[in-house]
Parts: sequence; C-alpha cells; structure tokens
Amino acid sequence: MELETKKISLKVVVVFTDKAVFSQTGKHLSNIESLVLQETLNGKKYPEIASANGYTIEYLKNDVGPKLWRRLSFAFGEKVNKSNVKIIITNRLYNEQEKTKSIPIKPSVINQQPSLVPALHLKASSLDAKVEQLEKIADLYCEKSLKTLRETPAHKILMILIMFPHGALKEAIMKVAELSHIDILDDSITQLQEMLLIEQKEQRYYLNPVIKNYLKTELITYREFEKSSRKRWLSWYLEIAEKNQTLFICDKEKQNIIEVIDWCMNHNLYEQVKKLWPILKSQELEPQVDNTFCVNYPN
Repeated sequence: MELETKKISLKVVVVFTDKAVFSQTGKHLSNIESLVLQETLNGKKYPEIASANGYTIEYLKNDVGPKLWRRLSFAFGEKVNKSNVKIIITNRLYNEQEKTKSIPIKPSVINQQPSLVPALHLKASSLDAKVEQLEKIADLYCEKSLKTLRETPAHKILMILIMFPHGALKEAIMKVAELSHIDILDDSITQLQEMLLIEQKEQRYYLNPVIKNYLKTELITYREFEKSSRKRWLSWYLEIAEKNQTLFICDKEKQNIIEVIDWCMNHNLYEQVKKLWPILKSQELEPQVDNTFCVNYPN
C-alpha cells in the first residue's frame, strides 16, 4: 500500500498534512514544521536538515521535531514519530484516493436517460494525471517568473514577503526590501499582482501559497540578501516595540511578531526577545486606542 509518488508530489503530501492539522487544531503548520516534515519525508536526518537550513541540531531534535510529531499524532489520531510518519501519511493519502475511486451512484440516477447520467465513471488515474499536469504548469510558471524577476525590486519584495506569513504593509515592505522610492514599490507591487504572485487583502500584501516553496530555495541562493533583509526585518519590529509597547495591534500583526520572536529564539538573540515581548504582553489589556496599527504604522 505505497503512495504513488510519481502521481502525487511531495508538495501535495505536505499540503494534505497541513489541512489535516488545521482541521483538528485550527492552526496551520509553521514554516519550520513544514520544512522538517518535507525533509523527513525525503529521508533526511536532523543533522542534514539543520546544516542545510541554518538551524542547530538540538533545536530541531529537542524542540521542533517533538512538537511536530505531537501535532500530527493529534491530527491523525495515532502515534506519529520521525520513523513512522511517512507510512502513516502514505496510508491516509491512499485511503483518500480510494474514496475518490468508488463514488456510489444512486439507483434513481442509473434509471435516468443516458444523456443525463453524470460522468462519474471517470477513472481516478485520469484525475491524478490532470492534477499532475496542473502542478507541472504551476511549477513551470513559478520557475519562469522568478527567472524573469531576478535582480529587480519585485524579486526583493517576493523574497522578503516570506518573512511576513501574516501579510505586510507597504511601509514594512519598503524598509525590509530596502527600496529607494515609493514609486518603485508601487510599480513592483502592481507587477507582482498582475503576475498573480502576490495578493492584497485590505492594506496587507501576501504571497501566493504556490510560490512559497520556491522562494525558500531562492533565499538560500541569495544568502547575503537574506542576512541583510533579516536584520532590517528585525530592526523594523524592534523600533515598533520600543515606541509602542502599549499600542493595541491586530491579530495578524501579533502573529508576525510571534514569528519574529521564534526566529530570534532559534538564533539565540535573547536580548531582542526581551525587547519584543512587552508589546505582546500589552495585548492582554483592553485597547485604549483605535486599532489602526494594522493600517498605518507610526512614524
């Protein structure tokens, strides 16, 4: 009972698992949890994952890994660990495939005129082939898009948006991507929206989920840019924390700050965590001002 990996890509497996976790917990897998899961399914050990992605072995083995396996155990209703995760997810996906292969047809439908009978006889393999074809098209589009955008401001925007899983405002994008003029920012955002690589919800900009995995690889290639933009990203939130420890912020921005704190913890930047923590603690109080932080950051 093995999953046909040629028909279902690793990306689909990770998405399937994330949906299972979300349906049970109401929360998606974090970026690092998705990374550990994907690399584990690829047969990688903690030392390999840590070395390739800039984490310590101890952090992955003693913190991220155990938490991930507990979340998956809860989502799937059975004990999951690094040794059996592949077979458990394989079995789950296999069962889902089996369900789509045999959709029952009611007798009343069978007795209808042939022209009215739904096309439920299509084989699952045909559906799998179409899914695979669509995935290849999406993959090709992402690869070609990144290739044409490299060394442009739009490319920088894409790479820094992966640091804002809950969306970023224009002011944050401009600073972290280190763009020199607002017109460059506006033109680049318009270009990325037309290419369907980012989307806007209210005043925030989000990556299209399809391109996220490609950008993680892209950041590895542009390691120096990642280092400098991470410093600007951290500086952005440290400045906000310093000036506005009692400012009420929306949930999306609070989640971004939690992401920053997690990153600082992973890189042993404990002094920065101490500076960021008060702005989260202040959210336990009733807001004393209008909740405008999600729309306009203070100067």
